[in-house]
Amino acid sequence: MSQQQNTPSNTFLATDLFLAIDQGGQSTRVAVYSATGEQICCFSAACVTQHRQIENSAYPHIEQDGEEILAGIRTCLQKIQQLGGDVARIKAASFAGQGSSLLCWDNKTGEVLTPVLSWQDVRGEPYLHNIPLTHTQTQQLTGLRLSPHYGATKMHWCLEHSDAVAQAQQNNSLSIGPIVSYIFWHLCDKKINSGQQAYVDPGHAQRTLLWNLQRNTWDLTLLYTFGIPRAVLPICKYHNSHFGNFKIGDHSIPFTASARDQGASLFARGLPEPGACYVNIGTGAFIQRLSENLNAPEGLLVSPLWLPEDATSKKYYAWEATVNGAAAAISFIQQHTGLEITPHEMDCALDLNPAGDCYFLNAVGGLSAPYWRTDLQSRFSNNLSAHEKILAWIESVIFQIVINVQLMNQLGDAKKIIISGGFSKADSVCQKIADLTCSNVHRSDNADATVQGAACMAAGLPQSWNPALHEDVFNPQQNPLLLHRFTRWQAEMQEWLA
Repeated sequence: MSQQQNTPSNTFLATDLFLAIDQGGQSTRVAVYSATGEQICCFSAACVTQHRQIENSAYPHIEQDGEEILAGIRTCLQKIQQLGGDVARIKAASFAGQGSSLLCWDNKTGEVLTPVLSWQDVRGEPYLHNIPLTHTQTQQLTGLRLSPHYGATKMHWCLEHSDAVAQAQQNNSLSIGPIVSYIFWHLCDKKINSGQQAYVDPGHAQRTLLWNLQRNTWDLTLLYTFGIPRAVLPICKYHNSHFGNFKIGDHSIPFTASARDQGASLFARGLPEPGACYVNIGTGAFIQRLSENLNAPEGLLVSPLWLPEDATSKKYYAWEATVNGAAAAISFIQQHTGLEITPHEMDCALDLNPAGDCYFLNAVGGLSAPYWRTDLQSRFSNNLSAHEKILAWIESVIFQIVINVQLMNQLGDAKKIIISGGFSKADSVCQKIADLTCSNVHRSDNADATVQGAACMAAGLPQSWNPALHEDVFNPQQNPLLLHRFTRWQAEMQEWLA
């Protein structure tokens, strides 16, 4: 293999292919794309999330198996060999993953020392009670708020409770990092990993709550505050760095990009559109909008999307909001309605348009942006039927999305809303968001936005990236009963929060 083939290049041919790995909460997907964004093939492997209730603990442990995730990625990579001779056309690869999930491993043997602690795992919340930082101070340093969903408190928990972690630290062989760092350590040529350290991109590094937004490096003050040794963390690199090489058969492929999954999804169509608001509704809902202003309104986050090595190249940041209690609330809603939540039952509920009180104060998974409360109990308005409760739940997610879109409109009214995710398959959800935001809502048929966006990053964000997408557009309409329910929900929210 020549040196030219082993070294990442910024110049690619129209016939070149690009590989992307999307490691999500439910599965791993590995896909190959052309230089224009057309998917050539895609393979997936499921990964299991375990919920363990710990005796005398208020915090269930939500975990995954790091070795299972690694094995799933390797299985998918082996299937790429079905491309035959076209494998040699794959010029670069990228990784997109769960931002706040992490694990500990031995950097001499590669052995996992802990399960993957999911982004949903909040076992480290008690440590926050002794942290001498305010949300404002934390946001100025990291772009985020103090939260046990992020990595710092989970790292502290591992250092304090795991005998295997303590032994590795004593042996100077401990590594702690997001899943991406563990995957790169295992997949890439160990010559790249000389010194036994792994790598991490800015998006994943930020979600540890230990990364400085302004300086793109680990923050010494935060490391000291959370009690995390710098030596156990991966090396911070840029989004388009050379993270190492891996092989498919005899063909060596450089990793030329890495990003957090939600950030990568914005690049599925190429460069993100200024003035567009991106909404993805799955387990939770994520709202993102490009902004060069790193001082977001109270309640919103600031996330790095693309920080390139070349100081003269454009950097991309986003204002971001999260809404918990979307699909994550299904089991709660099933318990309170006695119905199995299926697309049919959701459609029946969405056909309703009640004039009276019909609202749900949704704290499932914690009330997130822009309110950020974990001390509230969910409740419905009185005397609702089962389908009205389903409607109230779906609209609670819609209403909170709208509140965050309105906050982001401090950048100027959104030119359009680009929506994706399971909930967006319901026309009524898209129409309600259009009606309340007074913006056109664009829904594409693309179910692979994250892996496709990651492939675009691997290709270096080329202008040629222009995948063919079918879009449904929902134009704002007058809906006075919906507006009444939204206004009523806001009033009840203010009383609830107070």
